[in-house]
Amino acid sequence: MSEDRAIVIYPEYFDFNLNRSQGRKVPVNISVKKPNVEEIFGILKNLGSSVKKSQKSHPSNWHSELGSINLFYEGTKVSLLHKIGKELKIIRKTD
Repeated sequence: MSEDRAIVIYPEYFDFNLNRSQGRKVPVNISVKKPNVEEIFGILKNLGSSVKKSQKSHPSNWHSELGSINLFYEGTKVSLLHKIGKELKIIRKTD
């Protein structure tokens, strides 16, 4: 992956209540109900990445104002999303 372009992560990628066509990017078994930027930010901060929060919302859910996270990551976006999803499940434990 190119070092000069940040990966954008939206909470919608991990939302159990959304279909894939509505923006969820991870399998249902590693998705959670109503994820938020703070939880994802905490997980990514522990990975040691260069992480920044943004107020920008997911294009298909622009009115929600959930925000997003920008970061640089050595690896694929899909592998990063799966890591975040698994960590969210561990944090939530009940979802």
